[in-house]
Amino acid sequence: MQTYQLFCGRDIPGGGVVDDKSFNSFLEMHVNTAFDGYTVSNVMGMWKGTPEITNCISICTDRYDDVLAIANAYKELFEQDSIAIQTLAPMSFV
Repeated sequence: MQTYQLFCGRDIPGGGVVDDKSFNSFLEMHVNTAFDGYTVSNVMGMWKGTPEITNCISICTDRYDDVLAIANAYKELFEQDSIAIQTLAPMSFV
């Protein structure tokens, strides 16, 4: 298993932002249906030199294709230029 972090910017390039209701709906429709558990962190990102409110979704799984599908769904739904996916060592659970 690996831990994947998806960095999902909240600014929409054509104008506007992904509001909390839209983001939570995205989680319910795409992430909740694919994974039993995950963590969402609020972080500040930078895109092309501009600060951007960003959500980091951390998922521990061996199903990279599902992680990639979630990233692509967010990118398409919210017209993002890109979604960063960072691969980390697997988490340990106790």
